[in-house]
Amino acid sequence: MRRRTEANRWLGRRRVLLKVGRAVRRRDAGAVLAGLARGQERAVGVHLGDRRLLVLLDPVLVGELLQGHASVSIKGPAVQRTRPLLGEGLLTSEGEAHRRVRRLVAPAFSARRLEGYAEVFGRLAGDLSDSWTDGGRVDLHVAMGELTLDIVGRTLLGVDLTLESAGIRSALESALAEFARGAEGMSLLSGVPASGEALVPSEAVAAVHAALDRILDSRRTSTTSDRGDVVSALLAAQADGLTDQEVHDNAMTLVMAGHETTANALTWTFSLLSAHPKVERTLHAELAGLQGRAPRWDELPGLTYTRAVVAESMRLFPPAWVLGRTVTAEIDLGGWQIRPGTVVAVSPLLLHHDPRWFPDPELFDPARHLDARRLAVPKNAYLPFGSGPRSCIGEQFAWAEATTVLATLAGRWQLRTEPGHVVVPQYAVTLRPGNGLPVRLIRRHAV
Repeated sequence: MRRRTEANRWLGRRRVLLKVGRAVRRRDAGAVLAGLARGQERAVGVHLGDRRLLVLLDPVLVGELLQGHASVSIKGPAVQRTRPLLGEGLLTSEGEAHRRVRRLVAPAFSARRLEGYAEVFGRLAGDLSDSWTDGGRVDLHVAMGELTLDIVGRTLLGVDLTLESAGIRSALESALAEFARGAEGMSLLSGVPASGEALVPSEAVAAVHAALDRILDSRRTSTTSDRGDVVSALLAAQADGLTDQEVHDNAMTLVMAGHETTANALTWTFSLLSAHPKVERTLHAELAGLQGRAPRWDELPGLTYTRAVVAESMRLFPPAWVLGRTVTAEIDLGGWQIRPGTVVAVSPLLLHHDPRWFPDPELFDPARHLDARRLAVPKNAYLPFGSGPRSCIGEQFAWAEATTVLATLAGRWQLRTEPGHVVVPQYAVTLRPGNGLPVRLIRRHAV
């Protein structure tokens, strides 16, 4: 009886199309997810042929999957498809291989190292600001991608990417477009989890690998052994058996993940500020004490509203908008009997827009992260960096980077979205502004 009852709760192809057929035809993965979840409280299951997908909607179940069942689940099929780009790096590796590298790179994200990185965040954001002209126009998504890639190069790779950045960014853009076809969210368009079959490496992917190899080769021949960056830690670990390929794969993961997600978060943040002048005025009031300069590391804790603006932006537009896990042993999740091979998905996008956890979920309201409302948000309802042993190792790095860049640029400039431009979300490997963000620059402070 239990199996018959449980099986009746899974949606077949006909019921899926009845719920989300229009969104499928629009190829709107976000609307597909929202449609599947509508009317459900804890989870929604899709059963098509021999494939099953369970989307979790309850933060308690999210915690059970990402923490309690971490040992019997691996990264989902979309991440597996990125192996031609990322190899066996932190994002794709499993088990002891993942734990080993995580231990090796953890010191590079310590508070002591972050203090040094914060100076770089502010300096490079200031350099970008100095290159802008009052009344000028830029595509902010492109600008944020270039800035965060430069930051990753200086802090995590220990090199100046100025000469390489244009080529790397272009190749990464092409590679990300390819891998978008394998994202969990895109697979939901047909209601079927992605197969997990790795994509064939392309010229764009090969170009990224070649550029990174040149960087690593230059680091190996450098007379400076430890520059306080992640690559220094990886190269030092080769004495303990870390291979050249492992160094390469983990450096590649840091280049991609370390700049793409933050670039998206900052772009969405400025887009929201342009549309919400009252929030922008409150932000400017907090930044007034900086007088247009970049904040120091010891000043970041005092920028509570600035950080809340970033937090609220990532609530509305979480860069990692869907997290997939493939279950490797039979488990029970809230009464759902999950067999091995089932893909279980957690969508920060759904959780962050759920009115049970965030009243008025479509409202851009940074204050919700500062007042009593934050105390009512259950654990694992807000997770822009994931949760459990596979959570983002660079979370504190990203918070400091985004807060510093926002404070530096918003302290000097107002950015206004070009009239008539409507940002279209692109539900790819990350949640991106698919058609860019052209903005007009209005100077606030001369420094």
